[in-house]
Amino acid sequence: MSYRHPEAAEHLMFSQRYGYESLPQPMKMKELSPDLRREIWNIVRDNLLKNRKFGAASYYFPQDFTRVIERILGSLLKKPEDEIPTGYDEVLSLFKKIIFQDRFDRLLSLIELIVNNDSWHSEFHQKIAELFDFHAAAYWLEISQLPYHFFPRSSMEQGKAVQHALKTIDEGNMPGASVHLRKATEHINTQQYASSISNSILAVESVARTIDPTAEKTLAPALKSLEKAGMINHPALKATFLKLYGYTNDEQGIRHALLDKDSAEVGLDEAMFMFGACTSFAAYLVNKHQQMKQQHDGN
Repeated sequence: MSYRHPEAAEHLMFSQRYGYESLPQPMKMKELSPDLRREIWNIVRDNLLKNRKFGAASYYFPQDFTRVIERILGSLLKKPEDEIPTGYDEVLSLFKKIIFQDRFDRLLSLIELIVNNDSWHSEFHQKIAELFDFHAAAYWLEISQLPYHFFPRSSMEQGKAVQHALKTIDEGNMPGASVHLRKATEHINTQQYASSISNSILAVESVARTIDPTAEKTLAPALKSLEKAGMINHPALKATFLKLYGYTNDEQGIRHALLDKDSAEVGLDEAMFMFGACTSFAAYLVNKHQQMKQQHDGN
């Protein structure tokens, strides 16, 4: 189950909370939000403070921990370990600079080096994993077994495809679908995954009702209208769409079997899958609807 703070929405900006940013956070590859970096620094700093000692009117790190710092930063910075500064203030300053100013990949590399070093606090890796889930970051930390590694939740190609689909829906004059997809994005960003799935499905229904007003309960009338207009020529394609939509909508499907139960059963992965699938599906229906109108206007 993903970590969710009861005030999860508070760390997001207005545009993120209300879906005016087109992509959910997990699809924003090569990015780590300022809030996530800030909280990473807080956890790293807390661990550094736990390892410090006080003597001769100043703080310092004991020799065994300075060796840990030398190994971690030496590997990250590609420098000889004896060239890594180990003074208390220098270490804090260097870690802070990397966390707040360095490229996303260097920061992820730093965290991997830390979580795979047993000299750090035993709960550090768990806190980091929960933090990346809490911020719905584009990367997640696998901690089921050593060595721990980051993996992407999505891909640049998937993000571009979804952006193109969202643009298609907006330009296709489908305001209802656009509103539902913005809400789905908002709910992903605030860890309300069941609500995100519900709005993703509602976006498809909204497009279906535009194509055929009788499609209030199911997608079948809209697909039948497209089939009659020659927009869906292969029976197997139509059957595939109906099966996908039926899975999300029937009594044993996502909407009823998951959404009507404890929302904890629905995670980020399920919400992201349904957001991508429903966005692409809705964009497909918009394209076919536009082709159908052009065909009708030309006759």
